[in-house]
Amino acid sequence: MASAYRSGKKPEDVEVRFRRDLGLLEITMIGLGPTVGTTIFLLVGPGLAMVGPALLLVFVLNFVVTLFTAMAYIELGSAFPETGGGYLWVKTSMKGPYGFLGGWISWFGHCIVGAFYTVSFGYFAVYFLAQTGGPLSAVDEGTRSLVTKGLSLIVLVVFVAVNYRGARATGRSSITITAILLVIVLTYIVVGLAWFLQQPAAAANFVPLYQTSPRWSEYPPVVVILMAMGLTFIVFEGYEIIAQTGEETRNPAKDIPRANFLTLGIATVIFVSVAFVTIGVLGTRDPNALDQASLAIAAQRAFPSPLIGLVVITAGVLIGALAALPSLIFSASRVAFAMGRDGDMPRLFGRLHPKYRTPKNAILASGLIIGLMIVTLDVIQIAASADLMFLILFTLVNGAVIVLRRTHPEVPRPWKMPLFPLLPIIGLGSKAVLSVALYLVEPLAWGIGLGWTVLGFGVYYLWTRRERIAEVAAPILEAFVPVPRERYHVVVAVDDLGDHTLIDFAALVARVEDADVTILNVIEVPRTLPLNAIGRLYILEVRQALGKLARRAADSGVRAKGRVVVSHEVADAVLETIREEDVNLLVVGWKGAGRRGRILGANLDRFVQEAPCDVVVFKTAGLKEKLDRILVMNAPEWHVSYATGYAILLAKKHKAAITILSAAQTAAELTREKAYSNRLALMCKTHGVPVEEKFVKVRSIVDAVVAEAKAYDLLVLGASSEWRLTQFAFGAMQDQIARQVEVPVLMVRKVRRKGPTSKVAPVRGAE
Repeated sequence: MASAYRSGKKPEDVEVRFRRDLGLLEITMIGLGPTVGTTIFLLVGPGLAMVGPALLLVFVLNFVVTLFTAMAYIELGSAFPETGGGYLWVKTSMKGPYGFLGGWISWFGHCIVGAFYTVSFGYFAVYFLAQTGGPLSAVDEGTRSLVTKGLSLIVLVVFVAVNYRGARATGRSSITITAILLVIVLTYIVVGLAWFLQQPAAAANFVPLYQTSPRWSEYPPVVVILMAMGLTFIVFEGYEIIAQTGEETRNPAKDIPRANFLTLGIATVIFVSVAFVTIGVLGTRDPNALDQASLAIAAQRAFPSPLIGLVVITAGVLIGALAALPSLIFSASRVAFAMGRDGDMPRLFGRLHPKYRTPKNAILASGLIIGLMIVTLDVIQIAASADLMFLILFTLVNGAVIVLRRTHPEVPRPWKMPLFPLLPIIGLGSKAVLSVALYLVEPLAWGIGLGWTVLGFGVYYLWTRRERIAEVAAPILEAFVPVPRERYHVVVAVDDLGDHTLIDFAALVARVEDADVTILNVIEVPRTLPLNAIGRLYILEVRQALGKLARRAADSGVRAKGRVVVSHEVADAVLETIREEDVNLLVVGWKGAGRRGRILGANLDRFVQEAPCDVVVFKTAGLKEKLDRILVMNAPEWHVSYATGYAILLAKKHKAAITILSAAQTAAELTREKAYSNRLALMCKTHGVPVEEKFVKVRSIVDAVVAEAKAYDLLVLGASSEWRLTQFAFGAMQDQIARQVEVPVLMVRKVRRKGPTSKVAPVRGAE
């Protein structure tokens, strides 16, 4: 028996893992979601007004410029997957105010992008309602602008409230939404190309290649092209999310680089195609007619029905905005919360709501910033401001990849960018050039950016310097030393974090086996969301709960730790843990009869049938604090000796008595069971447990056991050889009894395996 906790770690230390179950398709879709979204619908028109057909060249050049930073993200994501993105890479590489600015700018950037999506929703909703015959068709532009802002603020308040009350899974990208957006965009492209092929005269819209409105005619074409690149740069921003999936990708060294290149390549083809179709349908002869609604106008002209064209584009904008807004609010508030918790910002940003356990102040502050952007700026001003923030952030990331190569050369880098340091230097310089060009497009964006930066320096020097600053912010993923593999390993898969019954049982077994105990909880994420969509705060709550359970086990004299696994599939995550750590015994809880078509339940069925270790399923509902009578169901060839061993442990703990029930349909069967019952009774007597043997000849064994169990505090069952058949969990009769019995039930399935052997059942040969 382990007399003390000897793992060298506090029991409240809980390991958090993301299960690697994302493939190339999933992470590519995760990257495409925000990339092929609302921005492309709104910014093609303004881009065409600046450079005309040369917008095709603008998108290609932006692809090249973005590629440099994408390679920096790939390298840093492969080397530092646990740091959680650009903010912490910058903070790790650039100490002092410059590292702080990475987070400060990231927070503001996500807020501004959130404002862009919110205003886009309001703009297109009002545009749709203001069409001829619509409810807003008769109102003037000033009123429409007020309605746009009012509707946008309503949407913002709704999603801020959702985040404030708490959402356990907030995804940056939904594969389903991405697929819908791709279908909408591809439909627009196909219909537009069909229209273009039927209109030979439309080819003249592409000549000359460079066309601009009088507003920009004073600048040389090269400068205007750079200005257009700066304005439309935000359409490429979404790829950065891919770098944050490193801990959940099955083959990150290969799939993350491929996904980045695929995302940017596919997105660029789509952007160029959308621009081509829009130019072909609308032309650029009248630059004043090219604005945020240009795609809707082109769709109304190209589609067989103008209404269908308008509905398609409006749906794309509204769906994209509503899908992205919750996660942007969440992302922005998470950055502010992390900075407040780490002392980079006032501590009030790091406080949690006492009831909802959400970063209330960070969410409200982020919502306030988004609201101010909505009220004071128009769509293009917001887009330009977002462009500038991300251009600055990407500039810092390019600098970070150079610094971290020098300061952390020992860190493995599964993927290294070629031509280092030339490419990150080019990436850094190109982002700086686009930032300057953006000033010519929208000087207000620079005023907002400089004002925010100056405010950031003020916060840093007036507040942060007075606080104790963590060297690096706490990562989302925390890796600890694994449980020592000493002789025997028990894993308790818990669902109800407030129920300690399974923990007490596992600790009881562990004391006999001198075993290590891992208390495992799997946070299940919908397939449509990336694993890092799970809120950091919720993971903290789970860690704290598991820490308490581990401490309870440790206080009873066993080595115990907790582990959180974030996965798309609970059963796969548990089974993978069992295989990786050579687990000897799995203990799981059961709430009762499974769903229709299941045996015990989808996950439990797989645990019992596929786990390469012993399995105990414990239905604890109604279990008394003090057990007096325990019933063991006997039958030859069942793994009842091990089940009886666990019953003896519980009986000794509670000073309870055991009854061994032998039920058979024939006298011959009953005679065979008597001999086996005597062996089980001898086990009980050897351990000083009061035991009674009971023999009954019945027509229905199931009915007899269910009726007998009513007089006991716990029923203990062992599996039969039938458990290996997929239609059974523990066996035909055991499954029926477990589903019908009203008292708590403990079911045991033993597996033959090499390695540490259980001491629970000293009588062998019962398998």
